Amino acid sequence: MNIMQKYIFYGLKFWPRIIKYFLGPLLLVILFWTIGIKQIWLLLTTTHLKFFVLAYLFFVLAVFIAVMNLYVLFYPLQQIDPKRFVQYFFASRVTSLIFPGRLGEFSLSYYLKGENINLGQGMAAVVTDKLITVTISMVLGMIAVSIFMKGQHITAFVLYIFLMMMLFVLLLSSRSRDFIKKWILRRYAHHFAGFSKTLFAYEQEHKGMVLLNMLFTLVRMVVLALSAKAIFLALETDIPLLTLILVSGLETLSNSIPLTVNGLGIKQAIGVYVFSAIGVSPVITGTRYVLGFFIEYSFGFISTFFIKDDLFVENGKVS
Repeated sequence: MNIMQKYIFYGLKFWPRIIKYFLGPLLLVILFWTIGIKQIWLLLTTTHLKFFVLAYLFFVLAVFIAVMNLYVLFYPLQQIDPKRFVQYFFASRVTSLIFPGRLGEFSLSYYLKGENINLGQGMAAVVTDKLITVTISMVLGMIAVSIFMKGQHITAFVLYIFLMMMLFVLLLSSRSRDFIKKWILRRYAHHFAGFSKTLFAYEQEHKGMVLLNMLFTLVRMVVLALSAKAIFLALETDIPLLTLILVSGLETLSNSIPLTVNGLGIKQAIGVYVFSAIGVSPVITGTRYVLGFFIEYSFGFISTFFIKDDLFVENGKVS
């Protein structure tokens, strides 16, 4: 294979991933440019600090509820010291901010290898948490779509939900798992041993933990909606809490749309569209997302100071 053929081969192999990483920021720039970057900046300068601080506190609370979400699922696998688990979670969140997508989402299962939880078991716990979150978001999203959207948008959303459900069923089937082991994971399959057994064990043996996770998920969504409400109040806009909870379902589902990394750009576009339908200015909604970005990334930076240097060192080796 000559040099040109190698470039073509690697280009065809990695171009979908490259497009995903560039498409999200591009959509975001186009969205903010369309709304008006100058108008967003002017609105930012009028933000009420007390409501912004309140939004920040609600966000931090939601992060610690997310810690509990995952802790209750990992507890049957290994009783990890809560303080150490928080540090692992923070490390995972920072990873998801630097390396978004599936690498960031599942990094927690890699970090916990040092706690005698193999990669397969850890991924099963994370997947269970995400399945619960997506299921609840589907319910909220369907209610939101029926209230705020019309016609073709409803049809497209229902089709999307149907395809997601079919994908879940397909991925959980034994034939699909065997196919993934044989043709995708191949010689790395042994690293994921215990995935299927652990995943189905939550339904059969740890139903209490699953119900607790569902409860924490619902509470976390309410707290995040309170954070969003505080941001809107900081911009002198009052939106009913129930509306924000329903829209959060749509925003969470947008993370699963495989066009951009973590739904970047798509999530914000959906938010602008839905809030515009209830009379909220796109400038206000766009500014809300800018403040949300600042809160999320600044807390990610702050959380790095709570991660001890020796967290991933076991017996002198990096886990």
